[in-house]
Formats: sequence, C-alpha cells, structure tokens
Amino acid sequence: DMSGCGLLHMPGRRYERELLAAYGLDDCMELLPNVLEASDTAGHITRDVAAATGLRAGTPVVAGLFDVVASAIGSGVTSTGAASIIAGTWSINQVITEEPIRDPSIFMLSTFDPVRYLAIESSATSAANLEWIVREFFEHAPPAGASPFEICSELVASVDPAGDMPIYHPFLYGSQQNGKARAGFYGIAGWHTRAHMLRALFEGVVFEHRRHVATLRRAGATITHAVLSGGGSRSAIWPQIFADVLEMPVTVARSRETGALGAAIAAGTGVGLFADFSSGAAAMTAPDRCYQPNGAIAPVYEQRYRLYGEINQAMAPLWDSMASERTSN
Repeated sequence: DMSGCGLLHMPGRRYERELLAAYGLDDCMELLPNVLEASDTAGHITRDVAAATGLRAGTPVVAGLFDVVASAIGSGVTSTGAASIIAGTWSINQVITEEPIRDPSIFMLSTFDPVRYLAIESSATSAANLEWIVREFFEHAPPAGASPFEICSELVASVDPAGDMPIYHPFLYGSQQNGKARAGFYGIAGWHTRAHMLRALFEGVVFEHRRHVATLRRAGATITHAVLSGGGSRSAIWPQIFADVLEMPVTVARSRETGALGAAIAAGTGVGLFADFSSGAAAMTAPDRCYQPNGAIAPVYEQRYRLYGEINQAMAPLWDSMASERTSN
C-alpha cells in the first residue's frame, strides 16, 4: 500500500511529484507501479504458478490491502465509530474516518473505500510482553497439557485491580514517545505474588493502548466502541480489562486470522461475490464475545493510569542515562 509508505497523495489517492520530491524520489515517478483499488484485478494465476501451488490457472488476483487495513475489515470494522484494536506483537489502534486527519502525529492510510481513511496509532508495546514473560518464566514448567498462556490468564483473574498493585511499563522494545524507554515493574512489595505481577503486565499493556486511543481522539477521531483481535484477544480476562480501562464496550472478533479474512473479503469483492467491502464484512465476520466496562472499578483504573503516566515522565531522564551507559560501553 503506497499510502503506508507515505508515497500517496490523500485524498487524491495518486502519486504527486512534489510529495516524491520530499523523499528525493521525484525522478522515480515513471518507475512506480500503477495505483489500484483494493478490489481491482491485478492479474491472473499463470500456468507456472498453478503448477507450483495447485491454484487454477486464470484465477483472478486482486490488488489486496495493507495488513492492518485487512485486519480491520476482517474484524468487521468498515465504518466510523468503531476502533479496530490489535493486541499482537504491536499495539495497533486504528479507526476509520471520513476525512484525512491533518495531524502530523497521526499515521494515515487509504482504505478499501475512496472516501474513507484509516487513522493509526501504534507501538511495539502489546502482547509481545506476555510472550516474553511466558517464554522466560512459564513455558518450561506448566502442568501437563496446560497452556502457559491460559495459566497466566487464570492467575490474572485470581486478583482484583487495586491501587497498591505494581505498575508495569510494556516497553521491552522502547515506546512510541521515547525509543530509550525500557520495560519495568514499579511498586513491588513483599506480599505481591506472580499473579499481581502478571495483572500489572496485562494492565500496563492496556494502559498504552489507552494512550494511543486518547491520541486518536484528541486528533478528532470519533471512537465509541472497539473490536479486539490479535493474540491478546484469546485471553479469557484481557478483553474485560480492555473494556474497563478504555471505558467503552469491547467486542472480540470471531476470526483468529483477521488479516487473512480481510484479504478474502477483498478477493470476494473483486470477483463480484459481494457488492462492496461492507457487504463482504457483514457476510463473513461476526463477534465472538462482548464485554461491557465495569463502572465500579473505573476510579481504580483512572488512578493507576495516572500513575502509569507519571512514572513514565519521571523515568525519562533515567532512561537517557541508561542509554548513555549502553552506548559508552
């Protein structure tokens, strides 16, 4: 998707020499491929490809979608108001808009619709944190037949959110605001158990999703509810934490591979099975579980989210010092 590379003029959905010149690529205009809509036919399966894959020769191949756009469609998000939140390796928080958001801090993409756009806030701060802690501390000694990820969810569910629990920063790979940031637990006491630590991790991941959602809202995006996908959505407890921290309804997409489903919807639309992407999404997507925010614990999460931000600010000079030590050695 050329808009994902920052090479497409929006809302015109076309190349522009002035834009290419900003990258020093103004002499490459003639070398760029034609711009196609997501459901346009880009070509057909050749005999060689058919022999290698088993696909039928002559099968149309549609242009397709950027992966995160495909994931939004595959989770059922095709109109304004709903945020598509992906809790995977990356924290992806995206919302469809009817006008480009003219805020330099917001990443904008074209979508399946010439008059709709996708505003995205993202960082490498999501379920990769759980993958790390499972890999290092849990996967080597789970009970026979048990999933370490399910064990973690059960431990998280065994403790309630409380003001005296640790705070976790999910910055294993830096943060969007500060590449020098590092992950950390803060406020650990002797009575805290691994269940408290895991709950802090689950909450910290969602706090960073909340910061991204708040940035989108400040830029003008309307978000009333969210559809959650990605590995984090498979947890029995994490989606409820999303609903409680974001203070809005959260639906979990039924498909585990929303990106692949979005691509299939593009193919179906391209060959005329669906009138448009919205019709395709209505036919091929469905919610799996729905979660409502628990207003009773909203004050607890509000206090913890505030502390999360304050610790972030307080740690910034220390992260700078740590980065200096790393580069000097």
